[in-house]
Amino acid sequence: MQHYCKNCSVYTKQKYCPLCKRKLSDKTGDNEYYPVYETKVKRRRFAQRLVLFIAIFGISTSLLINLLTNPERLWFLYVLGPVLYGVLTINHTFLSRAHTGSKVILQVISLSVMLFILDAASGSSKWSIHYVIPFLVTLATFFVTMIVLRKPMKWREYIGYMSTMVILGFLPVILFLSSWSTVLWPSAATALYALLTLIGMILFSEKTMKNEIVRRFHF
Repeated sequence: MQHYCKNCSVYTKQKYCPLCKRKLSDKTGDNEYYPVYETKVKRRRFAQRLVLFIAIFGISTSLLINLLTNPERLWFLYVLGPVLYGVLTINHTFLSRAHTGSKVILQVISLSVMLFILDAASGSSKWSIHYVIPFLVTLATFFVTMIVLRKPMKWREYIGYMSTMVILGFLPVILFLSSWSTVLWPSAATALYALLTLIGMILFSEKTMKNEIVRRFHF
């Protein structure tokens, strides 16, 4: 049994406080674990703000140097993309307690944006739109599908994220139809995989899950 010293705000297994030497009662504190939890939350929030400040400092510094030295060539974009992606990865993927599905979706979106920025900065050959982004969407959809297949009880928990990944799977085709992309097969393959995933969700899920899927996609 742990004893709590209100005078020093410490817990101990001893009957006397190790700091003030007062005799402690057998009654523990009312919120024994809350101070520890609040401390972890404060530390996590401080780390997130520190990462954001460092990112803002790095981006603004590189932008200023770029404008002062070579304003015709915006090389600071090579800094902007990776730094923004790094902030989201650290603050949302590692330091956040967000759902795994949410982390996967934001990773796909942020990584796609970063690669698009790097693509534009390097001359806009559109390699990110043609090949990389469709591959990332397919890989992320496969990853979420594997999570659900390994733990079928998480179907209801992941259905919203699976639906979002299916929708993102048709995005490369939309980019192709709008002439942003000129290479068809990666976009078509991603859309086909998204369609097969949707069909699999409908065929192999339980009746309640099927109704939920039909409701979300308005069949």
